[in-house]
Amino acid sequence: MTFSAVIDGDTVETSQGTVRLIGIDTPERGECGHDEASMAIGLVVSVGEVVTLELPDGQNDRDSYGRLLRYVITESGVDLGQMQMEAGNAIARYDSTDGYPAHPRQDDYHAAQIATAGADGSIITTSCGGAAQESIAPLAAPVPTGEPWWVQYSSCTKLKKNTVGHPTGPFSVDDPAEVEIYNWFQFGTGHHGDGDNDGLACE
Repeated sequence: MTFSAVIDGDTVETSQGTVRLIGIDTPERGECGHDEASMAIGLVVSVGEVVTLELPDGQNDRDSYGRLLRYVITESGVDLGQMQMEAGNAIARYDSTDGYPAHPRQDDYHAAQIATAGADGSIITTSCGGAAQESIAPLAAPVPTGEPWWVQYSSCTKLKKNTVGHPTGPFSVDDPAEVEIYNWFQFGTGHHGDGDNDGLACE
């Protein structure tokens, strides 16, 4: 099957349906760390790329929202769940430690966790003041030291209304100077700025 879209840091759309990554939890939309977690997936897997969905023995087929529960593995062998743990974008959750079925990689996920859980159950990622970054998966989104100009815009529409001289697009996924901007508007804002998937965002 193939990868279709990023929903958020722990949920993706594939040709087989919506998939919730097994055993991890990332910040919800509107919470600190959501955009970084979503962008991290967009940086390691592309629309149309073949991915492998794995359902371990004993694991539920679907969650309470009807989403498939699976490990998602890219063509290059990156486990998206493990990548999010190592990048500090997620915590290990929904496994045998909190009443859900055990899964084969839960010990690895817990060992890799560098984000922390807040007292209220929230997720404190490394980019939002969690534990010091100790490791990061290849190609995962880096923890920013200062926000680039484009992250202040939550959609292409808002970008195009700017009056301070920022470029308004289009931004090409194939241009090394523009790929981070492309990824932000396509995956980071939740608005899929490359709606026709032609490799250009904010046309």
